[in-house]
Amino acid sequence: MRLPDSKNGTFECSKVLSTALTEVKNPVGIDQVMLRRNARMELAEVVREWKHRQQLAALRIGTRNRLFFFGPPGCGKSITAQALGHELSLPTYVVRFDAVIGAYLGQTALHLRELFRFAELTPCVLVFDEVDALAKQRGNPLDVGELDRIVISFMQELEHSQTRGVIVATSNLPKHLDKALWRRFDLTMEFRKPTPAELRSFVEKKVKVFGINLPSSQIRSFSKAHSYAEAEKYVESAVRQLALKRIERDLWQKRRSK
Repeated sequence: MRLPDSKNGTFECSKVLSTALTEVKNPVGIDQVMLRRNARMELAEVVREWKHRQQLAALRIGTRNRLFFFGPPGCGKSITAQALGHELSLPTYVVRFDAVIGAYLGQTALHLRELFRFAELTPCVLVFDEVDALAKQRGNPLDVGELDRIVISFMQELEHSQTRGVIVATSNLPKHLDKALWRRFDLTMEFRKPTPAELRSFVEKKVKVFGINLPSSQIRSFSKAHSYAEAEKYVESAVRQLALKRIERDLWQKRRSK
């Protein structure tokens, strides 16, 4: 991976960045993600601000580029972050915390600095998925002091870094996060558990994408899932089974015709 540099164009990234960042290519736009009306309107405003960021900057008006998505797992937080990258025509990178969190004192803070420097030099959507790993509530007597320092470092980077793209953090456990973290974001958005009606709509759209008809009883069954992610797995499994049956039937017919 190579990063832009103000002096000579590019330079080799560190070993930390090469292992800590995973580029995610997602062809899905925000209009194809299951979102409630208020969330869709908020994100449309973020996109609008981004498209006119230079004009806003000339008026000394900033754009919202630090977003926080929270709610139950499997309800669209990560896919929405990726869709935002698609909408803004920016590459999307997901941070791998196993490569960021170091074993030595101060190592994690240095790795965070490198990540945010990357975001300062590279227009992108940088996703801290399940940010609970970095930003738990401080002051727990069972935690070592280094964990508190990591939280402070992350909040400082989030507040002071002049990123060229968008930072998105997601959390399944917002109550466990440090309270001071919330004010560092320009926009916080809750992703709630989908209703049966929302799940049914999601399932029907997924089935339509594959171009395979499923019995209405099966669609109703899939609509009882706990999340979009779970419903999607049900649909993919059903579609896979139908596709395999077709493939095997076609092969059998070819053998008979010989």
